[in-house]
Amino acid sequence: MAEYTRAQIVRRIATTGHLRLAGSDLAGLDLSGLTLVEADLSYADLTRADLTEAQLPASSLWSARAAGARFRNANLSGANLGLADLSDADLRGAILERADLTGARLDRADLSDARLRGAWLDTMQRALAMGAPPLRYPVRRPPVTHILRAGQIVEPVTLRCGDRLEVHLDSLTEAAVRHPDLARVEGAPILAGPELPQALAGPPFVLTFRAIAPGRGRLVLKAGADGPSVGLEVLVSP
Repeated sequence: MAEYTRAQIVRRIATTGHLRLAGSDLAGLDLSGLTLVEADLSYADLTRADLTEAQLPASSLWSARAAGARFRNANLSGANLGLADLSDADLRGAILERADLTGARLDRADLSDARLRGAWLDTMQRALAMGAPPLRYPVRRPPVTHILRAGQIVEPVTLRCGDRLEVHLDSLTEAAVRHPDLARVEGAPILAGPELPQALAGPPFVLTFRAIAPGRGRLVLKAGADGPSVGLEVLVSP
């Protein structure tokens, strides 16, 4: 049973302006027609939820479980759907322009009349979905720089090859920043770095990484030899 009712969701939006329900159980919930711009529904359970005609531009559904969900005519432009389970989902007429569907499951998902200009959808995903348009390469865009500050380091990050990731750290000493074990990537070799500035003028210390290959990994930052470590998931698409 869903953790929230539709009325509670509406009150949250009216109070805060944005919906932040990462990891929540919203299975079967009626969210049709709601304005959920830039909502954070990453890791949420949206199984069989109704999001018909919902407004979800620039929202995060990273790793969401949305099997059988209804997104008919929903606006998902610029949304992050990386690793989401959209099997059997109804995406007819959905706006998915510039959406990131890297690694998403689309088995038997219905994409009839969906708008996919600039979206990332690979050949295998198209083969598993119904009504997907012919293969087109996504619109190329110049590399961009993503900036993460201390409070955002635990959040997943999605990059494209060539993008730069800047991590701004306030609490490290200069010695810790120079430590060889400060940063490592677990999993696929998707990032190069960190690059350090020639002169460290004090906090915030900025570590710069560059996305060099598609794949999924975990960036682990360690505050010196004995300091605590923090990690975040990074997904790099072509």
